[in-house]
Amino acid sequence: MTEPKEIITSIKNEYFDICTHLEEYNYQQIVSMLASSLKMVLNAPFVAMYTYNKWEKNYKLINEINVQEDFPPKQIIENDQELKHMNSTTMYSDVLTLHPQKEYDILLYIGWLKEHTFSQERLDGIRHETERVFTTITSYYLEKQNRERADLLYEFSSDLLPMKDKEEILHYIIRKLSFLYPKSEFHLLLSHDLDTDSDLPVKTIEYSDDVTKRASTQVFMSGSVQMEIGETGKNPSLYAPLSGKQGVYGVLQVITKSDLHFLDDMADFIKGVAEITGKAIENASLFAHINQSISDLKLINDTTHKLNSNLQLSEITKHIRNLIIEVYHASQIGFIYYSETKESDYEILTGSTTYFTTKQGHMLVEYLVGRKLKEAIFSGDFKEIPHFPYKSVMVTPMTNSNTIYGFIVVMHEEQAYFSFERFKLLQLLTHHSTLALTNTSLRERLERAVITDHLTKLYSRNHLEEEISNHMVVGEMGALLLFDIDDFKKVNDTFGHHVGDQVLKQVAQVIKTFIETEDIPARWGGEELAIYAPNITLNEGVQVAGLIRRQVEKFTDPVVTLSCGVASWSIEEEDTIKDLFLRADKALYEAKNTGKNCVAKHTVASYAIEQNTNKQ
Repeated sequence: MTEPKEIITSIKNEYFDICTHLEEYNYQQIVSMLASSLKMVLNAPFVAMYTYNKWEKNYKLINEINVQEDFPPKQIIENDQELKHMNSTTMYSDVLTLHPQKEYDILLYIGWLKEHTFSQERLDGIRHETERVFTTITSYYLEKQNRERADLLYEFSSDLLPMKDKEEILHYIIRKLSFLYPKSEFHLLLSHDLDTDSDLPVKTIEYSDDVTKRASTQVFMSGSVQMEIGETGKNPSLYAPLSGKQGVYGVLQVITKSDLHFLDDMADFIKGVAEITGKAIENASLFAHINQSISDLKLINDTTHKLNSNLQLSEITKHIRNLIIEVYHASQIGFIYYSETKESDYEILTGSTTYFTTKQGHMLVEYLVGRKLKEAIFSGDFKEIPHFPYKSVMVTPMTNSNTIYGFIVVMHEEQAYFSFERFKLLQLLTHHSTLALTNTSLRERLERAVITDHLTKLYSRNHLEEEISNHMVVGEMGALLLFDIDDFKKVNDTFGHHVGDQVLKQVAQVIKTFIETEDIPARWGGEELAIYAPNITLNEGVQVAGLIRRQVEKFTDPVVTLSCGVASWSIEEEDTIKDLFLRADKALYEAKNTGKNCVAKHTVASYAIEQNTNKQ
């Protein structure tokens, strides 16, 4: 008898040799080679390998064996105990359970004509090495299969998506799938509004109560893949929805003469093909609709060109408003844009008509925002709000990549003023406008974000320095106010950093409240904040700093105080931005060292004297 270690070594060598030929054989051939090698090394009469089929809930033989038809391992089994029981009367056996991958079990059956003397250690070694090699080959073939299918899906996508004719799309999909899977049948179950050639294997989806339990109908309604087994258990079917972004256009049915394990293996691929087909059908339907509305297409095309010409957000909304007034003769038009953080917060964009700035206009917007619109509204007799003066109302959500950014409202006093065709045109117009609106809004937000401190919403220090530098070239005077929150570390240590952040926000809000429009508030760094006030003197800057200092002490919770240093520049004195910063910083230092909660100033002259003294 060969020694246990020698047996395991031989198994390793055999397995390694087989793994060097993975490119030359398919999965079943490799598994059969593994079984034959194991049979040879162990000198066992029979070796069989089973994989678990989750759909039929049993184990099925996966390697080829040359034995009589009534040999028990040829049968389907439910579990390893059943296999042991079936073979106990004919031979001795070992059944080892392998777990090469998650949710993927292999049963290794070794049959003996007489009782062997293998130790549990040797069996564990066989299990370990076989599990390792299955992990390797399974990963290899799965990766190979995924690559091949990804290439096929890319080919499907490249061929189907440019097609503009639904008949061409459906003929292509049936022809291609029949070539790839010659032993399977393919049928198309389509909705009533998709007329097709009689050549195609097409049926119409039924919606009556008697058929709602059919898998095909459930797939059409739910948009999810399902499998169906007949009463005999033969010819199982796979149903995949032909779904696009706007809906499900039908169902692809696959009937195979193979078992459910084969269907399970191809399910993800068929699902991907069905999704591409659904999108292609959707694209073709949209293209056909556009071709029937040439004038509308020209309008959309011209509008798109205009919107993509690097306009500002206000220019885009103004252009769309003028276009809608021209085409629809609408009385009121509103552009509502959701907040970045909360959908319940919104902004009425510039370009909306003046009605939306009124109390009644705000009531309408609040109502629409509260409804959390996902679908458009088309009403010729709007009665949702009492005493509402506009009977004809159209509302279209601004959607891009499944995200709703806001909505456009178009209204008129007369009942049924807008036709359904005009409503569909508005949806198209909104669809094409949304990308420009969202991109422009994003660009403007990014531009603001670059120059804005995230926490305080004040400007960044870089932006402040840039503005001061520019103003010192073209302006005549200005003052820099530099604030520091006294004992801020104690706030963080006592209340936590979250409260510290809230205090920073409160101080920033006070600063924004008590400055002029042309002033530039900024976060200088850490707990230091700053204001650059153009066109004011040093003493005026001290007054502003004093006002803010007092207000901060009144309106912060927990209460904090500010120390402030003020410096100014004037065109009458030679100065640099660096010296301005140094003077403000020096003044702040003096304020901190003279009791805090106060304002100190530093003039150009005093700073120059101090510099000369330091040099001496």
